Amino acid sequence: MTLKNTGEWQLDSGIWLTENIESGFKLVRTAAGHVASPKLKTEDMALFMQTLKSANDTAQFPPEFQYSPANGTPLVAPLAGDVTAPWIPPFGARPIAEALNAEATGLRKSSVTFTLLNKADFNGESEEDAVLPVPPPGEYQFFSGAFGTRANALLAVDTGKGMLFGWLPASENWQALHSASGPLLSESSLPRDSWRGEMATAFYSRLYLPTAAGLACVTPDLPALQYEVSYIGKGAAVGAPVVFNHTVWAPLQLSDGSLQIVGVDADGAACAPLAVSGAPRHLEGVSLPVAYGRMAVWPCQNGQLHLQLQADGSVAAQFLPWPASIVPHFQFGSPYQSSTGALWQLCFDNQEGYYTYLELGKAVPERERADAPRFCSGSVNYRFAAKLKSQPWREPEQGDDVAASEVVIPLLEVGPGAVVGMRLSSRQGLAALLETTDRTRLQLVWDDDNSETVFHTTVVARPWRLRLFTHGGRVWAYHPELQRICGWSLAA
Repeated sequence: MTLKNTGEWQLDSGIWLTENIESGFKLVRTAAGHVASPKLKTEDMALFMQTLKSANDTAQFPPEFQYSPANGTPLVAPLAGDVTAPWIPPFGARPIAEALNAEATGLRKSSVTFTLLNKADFNGESEEDAVLPVPPPGEYQFFSGAFGTRANALLAVDTGKGMLFGWLPASENWQALHSASGPLLSESSLPRDSWRGEMATAFYSRLYLPTAAGLACVTPDLPALQYEVSYIGKGAAVGAPVVFNHTVWAPLQLSDGSLQIVGVDADGAACAPLAVSGAPRHLEGVSLPVAYGRMAVWPCQNGQLHLQLQADGSVAAQFLPWPASIVPHFQFGSPYQSSTGALWQLCFDNQEGYYTYLELGKAVPERERADAPRFCSGSVNYRFAAKLKSQPWREPEQGDDVAASEVVIPLLEVGPGAVVGMRLSSRQGLAALLETTDRTRLQLVWDDDNSETVFHTTVVARPWRLRLFTHGGRVWAYHPELQRICGWSLAA
């Protein structure tokens, strides 16, 4: 085999240029055919592409190489890049190919179990382990995955503006991604608490995002600081996408006012759209979708948008109105999932004057009366600051309201019985607490079956806007009003 001492080498990871084979290589064109961005330092590219180097100098070689093409000596292993599990916002769902009907999708539950490193050493005044600057002003959701990279990269999506930013770990700054050609990423009009995304993982992972132009299929190419986008459907997404039966589904409102549910598989191939029987002209206040077993549901203020897997393998869509006088309350977190797998939505019965839980996905739902609302993450609910695994409509035999001035909002379940929560001091009712705009002191709490550890304290308005994500072996806390993103190391 004759090796080229100079010129371009076309490899699976892209086209690499060498001016002298002994002095190393430089990525000049990505595997997608885009020109590598000059805004990335050599060290950024080394981390993203997991390049190797010779033992005695800093010359970089493509990740496909194990030995120096100049003299055959073994190359040095690359710098440690992030090869941990990807993160799909807002709650760390499984990638599309790994989504299981046997597990609920859409609850406040991470698909990966993790815990803090040296958790016992933390207290409310502890310093964070790392800090990232925030991207340009906006409100962001964060993806961690391979985006034309050998190691996971961090991507920030400003959903309201249709903007993408990539984090350059060596340069330590955020850089905007631009459309490679064709359409731009459209903005989303969904409220923050109604937004979620999906992702198909690969060397070029594909994002599925709800936008005003339809269900967007976005393929970022981070080494080029570019992306490509196509759209499924010809209407505005009025609900977030969810994986159900190995397909990503999202409801769209068409130009004639009709409702349609579009689907796309992990390879980006569109499915036949579904008409919705009994659908109203407008869906009101669509909440986050949930999927489990043979059904998926978008709870709305005026009913449930419901998908059902039929015996012949087809999927049917219908709209189920709430019973008379029932008003859902989505502000208290996820629906509760019982030990049988049933999903229960907190509601208020305006006629009877009490809270009630309704089983989702039923034309005539079961009901359970509740004395008061509780914050819920899926399997766990909180009665003020007390974590409970029992049904949220059941009161403990010995209720202790001494600590009622403190409330814990569960942000994310991170393992069996383990929750990262937000502790707030308040003598208001729970509903009033969520309406205040006052700056409030919050503590982040790691609450598992063995202990409750406060590991961060800050003061911010609307603290419930805080979101968690994982990347680079750390869990990060982002709030749009803070000027930094704090991170804590995770145990291996």
